[in-house]
This record gives sequence, C-alpha cells and structure tokens, in this order.
Amino acid sequence: MQTLSRNGVTGQPHKIATVFTCCRVLSENLSRMPLSVWADNDIGLLELTRHRLYYLLKYRPNSYQNSQQFWSTVEYHRNQFGNSFVRKHLNNDSGFTESLEIIHPGYLREYEFINGVLNYTFVNPQSTEQLTLQANEVLHFRGISDDGIIGLSTLVAIERQTNINERATATIDHFYENNATTPMALETELPGNLTGPAAKAVIDTKNDFQEKYAGPQNAGKWIHLPIGTKLKSIAMQFADARLIETLRFTREDISAAFGVPLFMVDGSAEKLDVEQLTTLFKNNTMGPIVAIYIAEINSKLLTRAELERGISVAFDVLSLIGMDWQTKVNGIKEQVVNGLMTPNEGARKLGNKPITGEQGNRHYMQAQYIPLEHYEQYSPLMKTDPTTKTK
Repeated sequence: MQTLSRNGVTGQPHKIATVFTCCRVLSENLSRMPLSVWADNDIGLLELTRHRLYYLLKYRPNSYQNSQQFWSTVEYHRNQFGNSFVRKHLNNDSGFTESLEIIHPGYLREYEFINGVLNYTFVNPQSTEQLTLQANEVLHFRGISDDGIIGLSTLVAIERQTNINERATATIDHFYENNATTPMALETELPGNLTGPAAKAVIDTKNDFQEKYAGPQNAGKWIHLPIGTKLKSIAMQFADARLIETLRFTREDISAAFGVPLFMVDGSAEKLDVEQLTTLFKNNTMGPIVAIYIAEINSKLLTRAELERGISVAFDVLSLIGMDWQTKVNGIKEQVVNGLMTPNEGARKLGNKPITGEQGNRHYMQAQYIPLEHYEQYSPLMKTDPTTKTK
C-alpha cells in the first residue's frame, strides 16, 4: 500500500510566473488539438464521426465542461501534481463510457494491489467520503515514474531548488544589510587588554563611528578618525555571492524542465525562426505528451476487438503548427495535384464550397512520366506513323 500527500508539493513554486506560464502553454496547446476516432483500413485513415466516443472526446466529455475546458484542466493537473485522474461513468444498458469526470489529484489517498488488481482510493477532504476505484475505471495520465504507477511532479524538483534559492537570497540580503561590502575596517592602535573605563571608551568610539559613517545613508561623508585608530583595507572575496548566482533558478532552467521553448515564455522570438521552433516544440514536447494520452485512452476506452480492427483515438497534432494563408493554400494544392487529396477535401479545409458530383471526390495526378520501355504505347507520334509497328 502506498500513501501520498494531498498535493505532492509542500511549497509554493507554482506561484513562480515562469512555472505558471509553462503549465499554461502545455495545457492550452493540448486542449487546442482536436481529438477524434479513426479507423485504419485498406482505404486509408477514415474518421469515424458516428463512433460512440466521437462526441464524448471531441466535444463534450460531461454535462458541465466542453472539451477545451476538460483537457486543459487534465493537463494542468498532470504538470502541477505529476498525475491526473479521470473517472469513467458507464451506461447501465450498453456498459460503455458515457461521461468522464475529473478527480483532483489531491484527493488520492493511497493505491494498492488487491488480488493482482490495482486499486485507487480517493478521499474528498470536505465530505470525508471514500471512493475506491479499480485501474480500469480510471484514466490515469502521468509522466515519468519511478514505480510505473504514480508520476513524478516537475514542480517537486523545482520546489527543492527554490527552497535553496530562498535561503541563499536571505543570506545575501543580510550580507548587504550588515555592510559586508565595505572595503575598509577600523583598526585601533590601543592595547587589546584594556579594562574598565578605557575599554568602554574604545567600544563607544567604534559604535559612534559605525553610526556616523557606515551604511548607504552615510555614503560620501568626510571621515574623521577617532584618536588611536586607523583604516585598514580589506580584500573582500565574494565567494558566497558567486555561489548564490549559480543557484538562481532562471527561466531557461524552468522552461527546460517542462520542455517549453523559451520564446513561448518570455516572447524573445525577434531573431528566431518561430516556425522551426514550433515544429520542434510539436515533435519534442507535445509529441511525447500526446503519446501518454493516446496510450491510456486507447487501452481503457476502446475494446480489444476495436483495436484489432484498426480503430484508435488520435490528436490532430498538425493543428499546432500555425501558418500563413499562402503557405496553407500551397500545401493543400500540392496534395491535390499529386493525388494525395481529393479536390473536395482540399476545398473543405479552405472553407470553400465542394464541387458537385463525383468528379470532386476523386484523386487526380498528372501523367507526364511514362516508362521508356513502353514508349510506343503512349506516344501519339508512334501511333500515327504508318511505318511504325506497335505491339
């Protein structure tokens, strides 16, 4: 049996602006990708718009959330807590999933194996009601895990580093408050074994000098040295300051932890190829995240028979790549003229009216390349020349 804390994060690293921005970028980009059901058969990929999961996943997972709100929240939980949980509600007649409910990761109390079956126990702290669900009743989305069950939160690592930074910052604050940056020290020429009124006079002199000449408020004043004292130069080595500088958790560190390109965090994209960076973000960041969701959804929402027939759920990852109108038109045109897309499919993608009749639903390709071994079968000159015999 394993027990977890309510949120897995004891500090407040989620209040760091860069952390919030990274969570927002990942959540928004996942929720903007349409989720559809596809069949891979002999005629290619076919979107199954009448499948029982189509409306549930693409438009309305439950009665109070649309798909964007739902998947954005699920991904935010996964980034903040390392895990996100979705409960399946089944139809009593068909036995299939008819709605999905998000369960806050903070409600997870423990998980355990009973007779080889993984069980999750959730507790609502407001009502103290306990809910135990088997693994096949819950969609569990997680990232990296050290036991294959509970995911590790990126914020935990950031929190540990943040705590070190806070202590380091407090150290350097006190360092400057105590004027440890002064390059001079007040040294007395009087014997060090003074006692009685003489010793008190030396202490009062040092305190008076500290009050009159130390600190930023006394900068620039003429210094009058007390009798029996002199200023001594100090070679300060700011080892602590250099150490603290290396401990600072920069935007680059946090962005790298979440896999979000820096230009999406601070907007510094003037001299960068945004389209190329977006492609890298799609492939290296969103690609693995999409694989997490697809594997869990396919294994727990589709039957084995459906999977064997080539039915699967997929995100439209291409929607992440923004492109100008001309680039989009040229890309569709290339597919149409090379027989990869019908004219009507291209017209629909551009928002144009499809061609009436069956001609717009056929694939076309230019036939300008012919095999030289059978040149006489295709050449008009060879066919009209009476002296040429054709096979």
